[in-house]
Amino acid sequence: MILSTSLALACMAPVSAPVALASPPQTSSTSDIYAKRGDQSLQVMYVQQLLTAAGIAVKGGADGIFGPGTEKAVQQYQSRRGLPVNGKVDGPTAVALGILPATAILAQGSSGAAVEKVQRQLMALGISVHGGADGDFGPSTAKAVQAFQRSRALTPSGVIDEATGAILAAASASSQQSTPKTSPSSAAKVAVQLASFPVPASCKYWDTWGAPRSGGRQHQGVDIAASNGTYVYAVQDGRITKRQNDYKGSRPGNAIWLTAADGTYYFYGHLSSFAKGVGVGSPVRAGDVIGYVGSTGNATIPHLHFEVHPGGGGPVNPYPILKAASNC
Repeated sequence: MILSTSLALACMAPVSAPVALASPPQTSSTSDIYAKRGDQSLQVMYVQQLLTAAGIAVKGGADGIFGPGTEKAVQQYQSRRGLPVNGKVDGPTAVALGILPATAILAQGSSGAAVEKVQRQLMALGISVHGGADGDFGPSTAKAVQAFQRSRALTPSGVIDEATGAILAAASASSQQSTPKTSPSSAAKVAVQLASFPVPASCKYWDTWGAPRSGGRQHQGVDIAASNGTYVYAVQDGRITKRQNDYKGSRPGNAIWLTAADGTYYFYGHLSSFAKGVGVGSPVRAGDVIGYVGSTGNATIPHLHFEVHPGGGGPVNPYPILKAASNC
């Protein structure tokens, strides 16, 4: 919370020598550096007062001089909030301190690679995103963002502002560094069994889990080769919870999400079309035809992209799960 001028003067400045509190910055870009080491200004004093109000000791007090003591205090604040620790009052830090407004960068209605990246970051932290990393910022993504914001004592706005985005990226990166990549052997321990193989009996699939993809992404499923129009089956009893039609720039193209009673969902991508009568809310039984193999989206040849998300969380390697169901 930003201190008012009167409160700041009463709490921070000597009675005999009142000091005016700096005004908020006159910049609209959160990419600017609001204050850094070597600066001397009322704005630096404003930062020092806010750090003190946040419980961070500033060596030398609110003297308006951004020296080593202030830099250390900023670093301590950034570390405490999960922000990138650089000792500068950059955009994310200024937003977290309340100096700059928390302007939405991504919100409901946004779509594309940036949204998909946020969804994967949330799932990497164990936060369920109903529908997975589909690149569409809908109500479920907003709910997941709110859950993250609450866990970090941020205002649960449900939108990605610069502070939320920076803290989320740092937390996700830290989680991925401390958690070993899921391997076929560890994924096999996940209690997921398929009641039906997703296409007619086939051994034309390979373990491509984690393979590099454009934009620095990694493959989060398994591709099953099949001719165009091949039946695609429900692998478990459940309900269709999301259906996406192909659109320009879509990676999965025509896609469908099947969610089982335990919350585990199965993602099917690149379909040529959907089975008649299969839409959001449709109950299905294992073995029911829900669509047809195709090459829509970012695909050059017909195949089925298949993902498994135990409990509605992040994806696991589906290769051993498919292998157990196919007897290949």
